[in-house]
Amino acid sequence: MILEHELPQGSKLYFDMSAKLKRDIESCAIKAFYENDYREIVTPSFAFLEHQGDMFNREIVRLSSENNHQIGLRYDTTLDAMRIVTKRIMRSSTHKKWFYIQPVFSYPTTEIHQIGAEYLGGESLSPVMCLGVSILQTLNLTPYLQISNMKIPLLCAKHSDVDIEVFALQNVGKLLQMEGYMADLVHIKTKQDLQKAILNAPAFLKEELERLLECASYCEYEKTIFSPLFFAPSPYYEDLFFRMFVGNSTLLQGGKYSVDEQFSCGFAIYTDEVVECLLS
Repeated sequence: MILEHELPQGSKLYFDMSAKLKRDIESCAIKAFYENDYREIVTPSFAFLEHQGDMFNREIVRLSSENNHQIGLRYDTTLDAMRIVTKRIMRSSTHKKWFYIQPVFSYPTTEIHQIGAEYLGGESLSPVMCLGVSILQTLNLTPYLQISNMKIPLLCAKHSDVDIEVFALQNVGKLLQMEGYMADLVHIKTKQDLQKAILNAPAFLKEELERLLECASYCEYEKTIFSPLFFAPSPYYEDLFFRMFVGNSTLLQGGKYSVDEQFSCGFAIYTDEVVECLLS
């Protein structure tokens, strides 16, 4: 028996103070986006399964259309928004900066509220990252900012013949047992650490380490951590990457990516996590 007060597991309910905080977060983000020349996009909640990126992903909520086409509830807004902008909207608009405020869904009944920004063709991640940081600062939040470069662990895995899973699992003990340069990278935390490591880094890593350093040079944020060996498997983030977190909660993450050969950068604010953080 299902009681009247019960909600499906993973669904969200906001009321009173939590609903007000959710709306305040969205209003704060909207103000920042419009001030930085972003325009809003609202994508359909449903999409053809073949447009969902990984159509075999078991976390996609699936159903059939009236014509028996396979449909999925929106699982990832970045992929969906970029597909619609590049394949449909760019026929009538050349605008490159877009933002969205809408949930994504995963099987069986999980909904995640997001606020996101995408900059098509954006060559530098720095202004996008600084925008995300400033939104959370405006909300009086000061989480840690972790900056990484996914290309670095991929290069290390290739040149040292190490399984990339070692980096994905953040097996620090195993990494410290490897070649000298790897141990140096494990210990990097500050900008000074990174600058020092670049001087002694192998030639195949210097350029990517310098790109990591440059990424943060436009965003002076006290609680910044550099993690050159951080690797988070993603369907599109394979370059510079950043996230803001408190404890085990990720409040925001983003980076540079490529969708259908369109190089862009962006981020998503996890509204549910931010609300919980503000309430605690």
